[in-house]
Order: sequence, then structure tokens, then C-alpha cells
Amino acid sequence: MRELALDQYHLVLPLLESIQNKAVYALSVIDQTQQGRVFVNEEDTPTSVLITSNGGFYGLAGDEEDELFIADVVQFMNEESNHHGFFALGVFTTAWANKINLYHIQHAKKITRTYYSFNPEKFMKFYSELEAMVQKPFEYLSLNEVIAQEYRDKFYPYYQLVWSSTEQFCEHGIGHFIMKDDQLISVCSSPYVGGGYAEIDIITIEEFKRQGLACQLGVLFIKECLAKNLIPNWSCHADNLASNELAQKLGFEKVGEHPMYWYHV
Repeated sequence: MRELALDQYHLVLPLLESIQNKAVYALSVIDQTQQGRVFVNEEDTPTSVLITSNGGFYGLAGDEEDELFIADVVQFMNEESNHHGFFALGVFTTAWANKINLYHIQHAKKITRTYYSFNPEKFMKFYSELEAMVQKPFEYLSLNEVIAQEYRDKFYPYYQLVWSSTEQFCEHGIGHFIMKDDQLISVCSSPYVGGGYAEIDIITIEEFKRQGLACQLGVLFIKECLAKNLIPNWSCHADNLASNELAQKLGFEKVGEHPMYWYHV
């Protein structure tokens, strides 16, 4: 397989039309908002593509019948130096899933990922007049360089991979934070922004779950997306009941489930 130069990334956009919001990480790489790599079977007229993000989310699209390309993909996946200690390879058709199942990918556990689309009418029906009010003893903060730095350095270092700098995160990302006693306890932020979509990522420390904090931050995240003409996006593990329930509560509708090959040791 061949790696495309930055000025060639647009060549694979037709291959992503059927995927769209199921792989915002791929769109962010194509937009060159976030770092990653693009591999194809043919440089001038690609029909198969592997897009990898620095955050470890990878996606396959296009024709699944190119055996040489698939063999190269498997070889790439099985070379540990190609990954930052983690990967999640997404496939979005039964044909791709059947093909990848014929091969062994080291340190990969096959899981099921659930994908949603945002229904703005459903969201506005319940939340148009609602202002998320974070009350004491909690403190609400919107994204700024100080809180972004703390989030990336201490709370969730994964964001050092997906956003190359604090400045880049603040310029292109979305983030809403709740603190208690000067400690982060709940966050709703965007690990990926691309193709007009902003992926939602919510983390709440265990002892503060089931207090409505995630929902409040989700509302703020979605309203900021709408103000910026971005479409909020949601995907999660199929067995994550809390995440699936919250997605539907916030106006997302399930559009499908697909296999994902998740890094597992």
C-alpha cells in the first residue's frame, strides 16, 4: 500500500461518503485538523483506504477485494512501532468485517461499536430553553488554555495524542468541565473534529456519577456545536449501557452497529 502526501488526501473523500459521521477521526485527518496518515492501494485512483489518526482510531473503507492491500494493512497493524500503545480499527460493512476476520491482528479484541446520528429537533424539544446550571459545591469551566493544559497533562493524557498542543485543542476543539475542590471530576470534550462533526467524549469520576453532571455538560457541548455550525456526534461500545442511554437522552438516534478491533493485551 502507498501513503498519500497531505495534498493528496482529498482523493479518498469519495470512499468515505458512505461512512461520514461513523469515523469523525478519519475526517479530521483528511481535513488536516488533526494528525494522522492515509494509505491507499493506488496512488492516483485509490479504491481502498486505511486512515489512521494519531489517537489510535483507524478506519477502513472502499473496496475490500484488493488482497494485496489487505495483506499490507494486516502487516501494518501487526507492527507495534506503528501504534502509540493503542489502536481501534473500525470497519463499516459486513464485507470488510468478513475479510478482516480471515486474518490475525495481534493484540486485537473484536468488539461491537454503536453509532448514532444527531436529531436536532428531538434535542431542541427538551433542551431549547434549558440552561445547564452547575451548582455548588461544583464549579463549571469552559475550555481555556489553563484547564486544557491540566486536562491533557494530568486528567486524560490521551488528549496529548489527539491534539498536538493545548493551543490546537483550544482553537479547534470543544470542552466543558466541572471541578470540585479544584479537581476535575467531569468533562465533556471533543477528541476529534472533522468533516463538520464534533465527536463527544464524556468522562466522570466514579464517585460523582449518577448526579446528572454528564447530561449537563452534554447539553452545553451540543449547544456550542450548534452555535458553531458543527454537528455533534456520538459513538460508543455497544455494551456501555450508560453511554447508550445518555446518547438517546440527548437527542441521538441509533443508526447501526459495526465491529471494531480494539487493542487488548
